[in-house]
Amino acid sequence: MAKGILNLRWSFNFIEKDPEIDKFRTLYQKQRIKEDDLAAIAGLATTTVKNMFGGHTRRPQHLTYSKLAAAMGHEYGLIEVQRPDYEAEIAVAKQERKEHRLAMKKRREKAERRTAKKRS
Repeated sequence: MAKGILNLRWSFNFIEKDPEIDKFRTLYQKQRIKEDDLAAIAGLATTTVKNMFGGHTRRPQHLTYSKLAAAMGHEYGLIEVQRPDYEAEIAVAKQERKEHRLAMKKRREKAERRTAKKRS
């Protein structure tokens, strides 16, 4: 039986980043152009594109996505998936906002009482 060394290298990247970056990277790789050329066409800095595809940028701006999509011949925008029931949603949202404001008011009052106790 031969003895040898087995080198295994596991690479896990658990950086929280926008999954949209992966979609753009895949599209970019299919285009087969250089990052510098893509940046020039999109009107972005080369470092912006390199950092985005290299994993350094976690949350690019919407404008960056729009410019990259246009440079690669695509349109980046909002797609309606489901029409919300505004009557029900508004009532729930207003009730939650009212409860939140009340909780914040109580929190402020409690902090003010605590500060007043410390002063006296």
